[in-house]
Amino acid sequence: MRLARGHRQWVYWVAGALFVTGALWLAFHYFVQMEGAFGPAPHPLEQWWLRIHGAAAMAGLVVVGSLLPIHVRRGWHQRRNLPLGIVLLSTVLLLTLSGYALYYFGGEEARAWISVFHWAIGLAAPVAMVWHIVRGRRAAQRKEPDRAMDIAQGTEAPRLRDHTSRG
Repeated sequence: MRLARGHRQWVYWVAGALFVTGALWLAFHYFVQMEGAFGPAPHPLEQWWLRIHGAAAMAGLVVVGSLLPIHVRRGWHQRRNLPLGIVLLSTVLLLTLSGYALYYFGGEEARAWISVFHWAIGLAAPVAMVWHIVRGRRAAQRKEPDRAMDIAQGTEAPRLRDHTSRG
């Protein structure tokens, strides 16, 4: 069950922005420092990558919310690409909760563990997303010829297309 082209592009752009800004923050935080008056200091861009990442996270919540009522709900009821869909939704949920926890829970020691947990899942998230997309497209390609044959033979009535099935 493909998303409309514009919807799909929003999902890809926001997911890409989240990954790139998170990875850039990670790189700048751990590997790019400047020499300050009192020794090594964070690079000024580090805080900007984090700010942009936070803004992208808000957009990401909107995008995920837009997927829930049709794409996720229909996939759940039709049991299509379900295991990977659950993995992807769990990943999004864990990233959302750990991102929230970075700001509102625990002291410095807990924050360090939450941060590692958050970026480890964040680095793995694109794998889950790409896997979900590839499996879904492969399953759709396998089913479409069969469905077309069923319609041609009169064993299945053609369905009306909705906005989620446009390519």
